[in-house]
Amino acid sequence: MTEQNLIEQAENKQPHLMKHFIHLVTTNRLSHAYLFSGLPGCGKRAVAQVVAMRLFCENPNADGMPCGHCPECGRILAGDNPDVVTVEPDGQRIKVDQVRYIKDEFSKSPVEGSTKVFIIEGAETLTTNAANGLLKFIEEPVANRVIFLLTTNKSMMLATILSRTQIVEFPPLSSKAFAETLREHQISENQIPLLTGLTNSLDVAQQLMTDDWLANCQHELSRWFGQLAKHDDMAFVTVQTGLMPLAHDRDHQAVILDAIVLLWQYTLQIKYHADAAQSAFPELQAAMTAMVQLLTRSQLLAILTAVLETKKALAGNMNIQSILETLTLRILGDMKQDA
Repeated sequence: MTEQNLIEQAENKQPHLMKHFIHLVTTNRLSHAYLFSGLPGCGKRAVAQVVAMRLFCENPNADGMPCGHCPECGRILAGDNPDVVTVEPDGQRIKVDQVRYIKDEFSKSPVEGSTKVFIIEGAETLTTNAANGLLKFIEEPVANRVIFLLTTNKSMMLATILSRTQIVEFPPLSSKAFAETLREHQISENQIPLLTGLTNSLDVAQQLMTDDWLANCQHELSRWFGQLAKHDDMAFVTVQTGLMPLAHDRDHQAVILDAIVLLWQYTLQIKYHADAAQSAFPELQAAMTAMVQLLTRSQLLAILTAVLETKKALAGNMNIQSILETLTLRILGDMKQDA
């Protein structure tokens, strides 16, 4: 990744927060300690790094952003600036030795600039001793020191750290920004539309990709919907033989239902000639078109209502197979009544 790419990534993922922090830097109002909290991949590290770039940039732009081209911007991205210290978990935790290193660096004067920046990734993994060791430096601010603690789970942080930092909640990514994040992680292009419809968490997306679960789910749902469009009772069998083997647990069951909701939302959008993101199920374009020609608006809305109610049924601990079979019979019944 180039310096310019990092800046674009931060602006695309968190435009409002990026603008806010650049304003704090340019008006000399940056605080000494921040806790960035948000889902994995939401831009926490990118924003922290761009702020560091701006603090050291030799030729900031007219809008206050770092230029992304000068040697200082390049060194920060490469990890070669001694005044920008980045720490990540060593294994599963950030350990006392790592905090000792931070404390040692904290006590040193800036080497090349007037500020030292500390970026601590996975701050929720600090051991209790490590967190307590870090607390002293947060409680006793030192001039020209800025620390960014990045976490995906602030509930695991010490209350004393939470009370002594400025907490910045990073909102979930927009669908467009999340799609770009998935591309950055080499997620298959044909699965990105479905993933952006199901989640905006990179961790969840990667879990759904494990063992080709998402691809298999996409295939079985396409088969099920295609059978429904043909009034084929085999859709009932597909629930038993295709979808149920994928319904490993409550989380996977919820995703299957979410994907079914998307299927019928796309179908309803076709009814009104909307340019929807049909590419989540590109192979079903013809089946969806056939479906909307067979069903009236009221029937489609009734089916979509029934689909949405499956989420409530699952939350009420109804058996997933019963939920899917009941829904299938309901849709087939509506289709045959229309026929």
